[in-house]
Amino acid sequence: MAGAWNYSSPFYIQQLYADIKYNCWELSIGSKERWSEGKHRTLSGGGLTFAPNARPIPQVRIGINEYTTLPQWFNDWVQVKGHMSYGWQTDNAFIRDWMQEAIAKSCYAQNVLFHEKTAFVRIANPNGKGLGVEGGLEMYAQFGGQVYKKDMDGNYYLHRGLPATYKEYIKAFIPMAGGEDSPTSEQTNINGNVLGSWHLIVNYKSENWQIRAYYEHFYEDHSQMLGVSWVPDRNGNKRFLSYHPWQDGMWGMELNLHKGRWIKGVVAEFITSRDQSGPILHNTNNVFKEQISGWDSYYTHYLYQSWQHWGMGMANPQFLAPSYNDDHSMSIPNTRLRSYHVGIEGKPHTAWSYRILASHTRHWGSITDPLPYPMRATCLMVESTYNPTQSAEQGWEVTTTLAYDHSKLIGNNLGGLLTLRKYGILKK
Repeated sequence: MAGAWNYSSPFYIQQLYADIKYNCWELSIGSKERWSEGKHRTLSGGGLTFAPNARPIPQVRIGINEYTTLPQWFNDWVQVKGHMSYGWQTDNAFIRDWMQEAIAKSCYAQNVLFHEKTAFVRIANPNGKGLGVEGGLEMYAQFGGQVYKKDMDGNYYLHRGLPATYKEYIKAFIPMAGGEDSPTSEQTNINGNVLGSWHLIVNYKSENWQIRAYYEHFYEDHSQMLGVSWVPDRNGNKRFLSYHPWQDGMWGMELNLHKGRWIKGVVAEFITSRDQSGPILHNTNNVFKEQISGWDSYYTHYLYQSWQHWGMGMANPQFLAPSYNDDHSMSIPNTRLRSYHVGIEGKPHTAWSYRILASHTRHWGSITDPLPYPMRATCLMVESTYNPTQSAEQGWEVTTTLAYDHSKLIGNNLGGLLTLRKYGILKK
């Protein structure tokens, strides 16, 4: 539980969950902090589809969370993991308060439902050393709820309710078009706000060090998910295979030195999202029958507004969250960017460790609302931790953090954090 001042609620539950494990399977119920797939927990900037910037979403989740060897297959060289979940967003009150100052004709969604699923395969030596390759898919969806719109007098009204029957739960798991009770656009496309990522990771591990190279490709629709789509020609008759090259994504490198002191781990990441399948979107009509599947407009949706929870984006923080919007909209306006991120950590002394994160991003706005000129943002964080007991299971730990932002988009900000943490039992 955490407290807040000048917030929609004086207290809120950050984490409250129960995990039940049986063999390789795990059932998790409740609100629990989780991390991005295939990324370093303390040094990475976070994944393109999911990162722990927003508050956790309460959900019921079942799956295999750790790589598990397929029984008697390929001499234990093939391992799999994956999970699925359904949940619900808890930011209704926050959104209502935030949207009171939004401009006329703004809209927002309430009682939004959440779905998540992943599937990963790894081919590696069962002893954990040597060369290994892993890849997989993660997919998320927002569905159900109600949409409210603001009239010219500044009052919000219920625009429409969105179906949330068992059929919508199935359509979230297997992306399909909405039914007759769904908005027209949901009937011609996919029901709800569906997005996800493909992952490819190459890993080499020795006794003293480990190096990983990874690529994550983000997608908002079929054209970017598969790289190809079957579309009609301009006469609306023949269909042909349209190719959409994967130009956007995250490329990263990770180095871990198992016996290192001053430097134990280094992560470097590069993100580009400027392509978005091109600047034009056109669905087939009677006048111009050729399909043009561009203008992906990452992290945005005409009903659910954006991929966010409690005003914070649920993806990489370089895509600035709605909480930074001066117009109090729930959108993520700056989705076209190029970003560089570096993270370094070490433990020079048995009782003292440090961590440094640095990012530099160049923003172009969005395809529909470009910035007048590219704007840069530079962020730096330095953290120091002192643990005199040298134990992560018992004793006290003190962490001091200093962070600085330099940007015309979010302003120049300086902040600090002091954390006092107790491990183990408080009192016997």
